[in-house]
Amino acid sequence: MRYIRSSSPFALSLSKGRPFFGVKEKSGDSTGSARTEVAIGQHGFTLVEMLVALSLFAAIAAMGVSLLRSSVDTQEAVQTRLKAMSGMNRIRAVMANDLAQAVQRPTRGAAGEAVPAFTGSANGFAFVHTGAATIEGGARPDVERVGYALIGGEWRRAVQPTLDGTTLGDGDRLVGDVSAAAVRYRDERGSWSESWSSDPDDRLPRAVEVRLTRAGRPPLTMLFLTAPALPPPLSSPGGTP
Repeated sequence: MRYIRSSSPFALSLSKGRPFFGVKEKSGDSTGSARTEVAIGQHGFTLVEMLVALSLFAAIAAMGVSLLRSSVDTQEAVQTRLKAMSGMNRIRAVMANDLAQAVQRPTRGAAGEAVPAFTGSANGFAFVHTGAATIEGGARPDVERVGYALIGGEWRRAVQPTLDGTTLGDGDRLVGDVSAAAVRYRDERGSWSESWSSDPDDRLPRAVEVRLTRAGRPPLTMLFLTAPALPPPLSSPGGTP
């Protein structure tokens, strides 16, 4: 009996020890290529790249903090300046209100001496004005004497509610850190002088200029108008007012 030699692919594969489906073995070159592909897929940042990235992040963060700090400092400076301007505007308003209501009314000092309605020097001035506020609701005249002067490095305002027989006190501080004060008075002819006395006709200056020199700041110059002088009484044709 003769055996028929099988030449089927399955038999050939079994006889030679190879897979039936013809899978080829990987060569040495293909194995190296696969390892290279795996290494490329797992590649990350190097130490130098990490240091550069951290340096850039730190620089951006520092700039952000500096910008925020500068914004906060600017806001604080603006608020401080606005508060200072608000305070100066209140001082201007108080002085302008007092001078605009000045009256030609002489007074008497503590010893009974005559005091002119308006007296002024290069460092301060005092005068009588209307529109005085009532203290604690008590009844008193609407006229008072007020003074402004440089005392101890401060520009101060003092009030004398009782016109006769008393003197001005130390008053309240309006502006601090004042190293010098220069006050000028303008008369009806337009001339300026560093002193003023309303004798003998109780005349008032037309305007008052106050210049305050403060440490580390520009000079503060304020100009105020006084109340217009009252016209003289009219005389009748017979010479009787």
